[in-house]
Amino acid sequence: REQPFIVTEPGEVARGKKNGLDYLFHLYEQCREFLIQVQNIAKERGEKCPTKVTNQVFRYAKKAGANYINKPKMRHYVHCYALHCLDEETSNVLRRAFKERGENVGAWRQACYKPLVAVAARQGWDIDAIFNAHPRLSIWFVPTNLRQ
Repeated sequence: REQPFIVTEPGEVARGKKNGLDYLFHLYEQCREFLIQVQNIAKERGEKCPTKVTNQVFRYAKKAGANYINKPKMRHYVHCYALHCLDEETSNVLRRAFKERGENVGAWRQACYKPLVAVAARQGWDIDAIFNAHPRLSIWFVPTNLRQ
């Protein structure tokens, strides 16, 4: 199994056998690269082309040797990545605060919801439109619990 994450400040390298949050966000960028590759293959073959990160993309990542990318983990933290994309400053403030208090990654993950909801509130609660309007977020499905 891949090592769990710890709350790290932006640019901070995680210690020991754990991964930092910059690495987590980097995985989302990698999924984006895999989606582009899957899209190109589909276009060449004249097949249906995925517009979002689907099971097909996760399967392709595994075939390409990226076994550390898995769907449950990527879905679990997608709202944290969304906050990082939409309001990096707030995301970084949150990371620093949670690291100072020595909070675990689960607590940090839960705390990422509130600022995201605030962003949604300012934009008429249309969380789909917010995701779709952002170049790095448009490829991700909106998490169900964020919809509620």
